[in-house]
Amino acid sequence: MIIDAHTRTWPGLDHLGIELSPAVRKLSGSLPVDASPAALERATEPLAGAIIHGFRSDRVGANIPNDAVIDAVRQGNGRYVGVAGIDPTSADAWDEFRRCTDLGLFGICVSPSMQGFLPTDAAAMRLFDQCAADGLPVFVSRPAPYTRNAAIGHDRPTAWTDTMRELPRLKVVFSGMGWPWIDECIAMLTAFENAWTDTSAIVAQPWALYNAMLCAAQHGVANRVLFASGWPNVNPKAAAEAVYGLGSFALATPLPRIQRAMLRDIVERDAYGALGIPEPSSLIRRPADARFGFLGRTPGAAR
Repeated sequence: MIIDAHTRTWPGLDHLGIELSPAVRKLSGSLPVDASPAALERATEPLAGAIIHGFRSDRVGANIPNDAVIDAVRQGNGRYVGVAGIDPTSADAWDEFRRCTDLGLFGICVSPSMQGFLPTDAAAMRLFDQCAADGLPVFVSRPAPYTRNAAIGHDRPTAWTDTMRELPRLKVVFSGMGWPWIDECIAMLTAFENAWTDTSAIVAQPWALYNAMLCAAQHGVANRVLFASGWPNVNPKAAAEAVYGLGSFALATPLPRIQRAMLRDIVERDAYGALGIPEPSSLIRRPADARFGFLGRTPGAAR
């Protein structure tokens, strides 16, 4: 079983806003970026499933609509799980969070740097508290390289220390092994059993990926690394080959070897089971069904 823990789909690149869309175009080179649900289906066809992330940042004018994520999940024949892109700084963050989770998106995706908030901010803590109560994971990511308006320091994994200490049941997934703070990310995994990370963003950077995996192995937290491609930036097949390739990365060198068994465990890890995600086909519902609540709660009611 291979599940890609970090993919995105959007109606058009302009939904990433005037700062992020040029950065993504630059990454893709001369090829147009096709992040349509049909392209995602083709890319993930060999996989057992994938987690599709929404994204919103009022700070940089980006909005991958959560309804587009829901539509893509519905087209996935029960293989996909969607997470809502929520900007904790937006006026409708709470209402959008409740709407999306009532419709079956399982968790939220935030980006402290691109949204300009710290994990301890009151509005963000209200969302995280509800996620912890409902068993919903929080994915910490960004869809492109940093831009000039990014609050880069807000992305440090250790900025989540107080939040995770106060909410011990909260599952937090740091994308890209926490790059550029890989060591901090590994430290968070050693300190908090509900801290996770994934291979997106650095899976196309062999040296960074090798060092991150070696660090995770040496600190005994490789069991909380999830396979992720970051599609459409990297194809899932190429991402899996990159992870497996680390098994021979240090051949004929004095560098430490990474055991292939560990790499196989990462690529084949059941991300749904690891994060407590129910059977994907049972999650997404039609708007008319949302009035019955989600996970046994009454829509719009806070804990």
